[in-house]
Amino acid sequence: MKKLLLLICLIGATMNSFAQTNRKVTGTILDEKSEILPFVNVLLYTAADSSLAKAVTSDIEGNFVLEPSKDNAYYLKISMVGYQDLITPKFVINSQNPSFAFQPLKLQVAENALAELQVVAKKPFIEQQIDKTVVNVENSIVASGSTLLEILEKSPGVVVDRQNNALKLKNKTGVTVMIDGRRNYLSNEALIQFLNNLNSEQVVSIEIITNPSSKYDAQGNSGIINIKLKKNQNFGTNGTLTLSAGNTFLPNAPNDITRLSTNLSLNHRTEKWNIYGNINPGRNKWYNDNNLVRSTNYESLRSEFDQVSQRLGSGGYLNGKVGADYFLSKKTTLGAMIDVNKWDGKGNSTGLTNIVEIQNGTRTASSLIPTSNSTNSEFNITTNFNLKHNFDENGKEMTVDLDYSGFNNSGNQNFDNRFYDANQVQTSSLIQRNPISTIIDIFAIKTDFSIPTKSKAKIDFGAKSSFVKTDNDFTFEQLTDNQWVNDAGKTNHFIYKEFVNAAYINYGKQFKKVGIQTGLRAEYTKSEGNSLTLNKVVPREYLSLFPTLFINQKIGEKHATRYSYSRRIGRPNYQQLNPFIFFLDPFTFQKGNEFLTPEFTDNLEFTYTYKDAVSLSLGYAHTRDNMFDIIEQEDITRKTFQTTTNLQKVENYSANLSFPIPVRKWWMMNNNMSVYYTRYRDNNVSGGVLDLGQVAYNFYTGNTFTFKKDWSAELSMWYNSPNIFGIIKQTKPQYAVNAGIQKKLNKSSKLKLSANDIFLTSFFNGKIDYQNIDLKVSNRWASRRVSLTYTYNFGNQNVKSARRRSTATDDLKNRAGGNRG
Repeated sequence: MKKLLLLICLIGATMNSFAQTNRKVTGTILDEKSEILPFVNVLLYTAADSSLAKAVTSDIEGNFVLEPSKDNAYYLKISMVGYQDLITPKFVINSQNPSFAFQPLKLQVAENALAELQVVAKKPFIEQQIDKTVVNVENSIVASGSTLLEILEKSPGVVVDRQNNALKLKNKTGVTVMIDGRRNYLSNEALIQFLNNLNSEQVVSIEIITNPSSKYDAQGNSGIINIKLKKNQNFGTNGTLTLSAGNTFLPNAPNDITRLSTNLSLNHRTEKWNIYGNINPGRNKWYNDNNLVRSTNYESLRSEFDQVSQRLGSGGYLNGKVGADYFLSKKTTLGAMIDVNKWDGKGNSTGLTNIVEIQNGTRTASSLIPTSNSTNSEFNITTNFNLKHNFDENGKEMTVDLDYSGFNNSGNQNFDNRFYDANQVQTSSLIQRNPISTIIDIFAIKTDFSIPTKSKAKIDFGAKSSFVKTDNDFTFEQLTDNQWVNDAGKTNHFIYKEFVNAAYINYGKQFKKVGIQTGLRAEYTKSEGNSLTLNKVVPREYLSLFPTLFINQKIGEKHATRYSYSRRIGRPNYQQLNPFIFFLDPFTFQKGNEFLTPEFTDNLEFTYTYKDAVSLSLGYAHTRDNMFDIIEQEDITRKTFQTTTNLQKVENYSANLSFPIPVRKWWMMNNNMSVYYTRYRDNNVSGGVLDLGQVAYNFYTGNTFTFKKDWSAELSMWYNSPNIFGIIKQTKPQYAVNAGIQKKLNKSSKLKLSANDIFLTSFFNGKIDYQNIDLKVSNRWASRRVSLTYTYNFGNQNVKSARRRSTATDDLKNRAGGNRG
């Protein structure tokens, strides 16, 4: 580790030796209203014979960079569907003038672009890029009024496992979720709640990265889902106001499952300052019900349980962010940001468990009516100070981030369990309460350097250190003789500390038709889990290396291939390591595992693209010590519990095909199909040998229709075949049909109406038939929702947006358990 850090320091000390004289052509593309135009084709031609020299696409900020290979006279041709082509005057690149910077280039709307039923240039909902898949949420009608969790259900390769509160990518667990490049280490339940509170109107796009480079933290076994939030892309002082309301229509469920959301974003820029902020208050309501049928056999007693439960919850959230960038000079920018998230919620659960006991031919019936109510309050604050310095105009730069994140979560759950005999006469009761307190502090610092070289190569390197302390106080009490008595077997005070020091280096070089990037990341981890109640300390210390390799090859004008390899780690979140017990009812509970170890995955992937539109990818992943949710059963007590353990080996094979179909000028179809085979193996799972595998598949199709008078519509469908998740077998497919319609009211506002899961077909049904477990489960939730969304843009539309910041604590917050709003 010391040698690797010494290498980083030596490279940093010799940065100035990489003086740049690379040829470079830069500029920004705007439309006729001086608004930024992203994803525009920019072609570089040699003036002498009009031969094509280079081609790029402008980025999300409308910027482009071209690097001519020779000194020559050139001109640009800029084109985009719906706009007139723009051809620039000639300019010369030579040793005296190695770079040329254009003033902002404006495109004019093509005359026929205004014709009736003409398709206006628009990014597809699902967009395949060479290194990632992008879900373009902004301006999608079907996505309007949806939660981010519902959008992820429509995303290629992503499976939302609502039964176990988990996300899967290419049928693999261990997904890292990032917000604007900032990772959030929430527990599974908290992450699902957070995504359920985040409204689609706050989101620009979702990036799905299955093989990240060494620059990213190695955390995230199956890859990264990066959610990009909206920020103004314009120049001046301006803002956006979005109002959204939606209600669920679910048979045999409460009538009022309404969600309300308001989002206000403001941005102001002067020559030296850029000040930005947003506030997002809202109300969220959710509902789910499930049915669990299971049986136990112990000696001569067979017990059969038929459990039905209904859970209804509501809460209010308030998210706020304010930040500022100060432009110290043209090369140096200082920034600061504070992000606050507040959530207060409550819920209640009711149910009925019918119990049949059969012993020596005698059948006895009884029942349990469990009720519970809970309150929960969470507060999360993140502060960030950042520095960015550009050493020159050729891309040599340095960034530094200092961060603190704090979480303060508290809650209380009350249980009232009443037992009845076959004549519905109450025989006993069990009244309990469970106050919970979690305090988490995260400190981190990271620095990154990027150095282009004369030979069209680029070196990226950096380092990061982080410290985390979590304090979980989980108290369980039982009412006995009208007094609350502590239950020592369920109460636990758990403190977890973790240090992670990391360093990485990437080297990339572009040849004529082949680009290569290789990298290595080292992460040294030292942790300690301490159960004060059980007087048990679990220390860990390990150094891990994470190599990456990417090879891109251009084969002619239409074909391209990409080969990639990466090694990644999945660390358990802080709640999984806490050996607490969480009760749903006296017969069903969940508990942590303080001996849970990290999982390591090697990923291989091949991708072929045709005309930058059709994409086929093949992948293989091997995971060692896979963190795996398992259901176990105590036959003596007849109790069933869920915990997380490590499997010896999991293999995953995958194939993904994405292709658009322009059906008509006014009708565009985007399609994505995936096939997987996952095999789970371990010599000892609950006393048995586990060796299970199954082929599964899913697909998505989305249709966009553009009509006259600013009307448009969308129709989409996603489908997931039955699958297995370790010992859990999904018995029915899940699918949903979604539709939406939009009307642009004027240049500044629009109205959208959308409906999700129209036919109520997205629910989960599964079973477990393994060792002594015989269990069937079905689960419903508030999936069919109709939403109405209004968006209004106001103010000067010529202000450049704030920089997107990725803070140093991003790789830790997902494991914490806050930031839900």
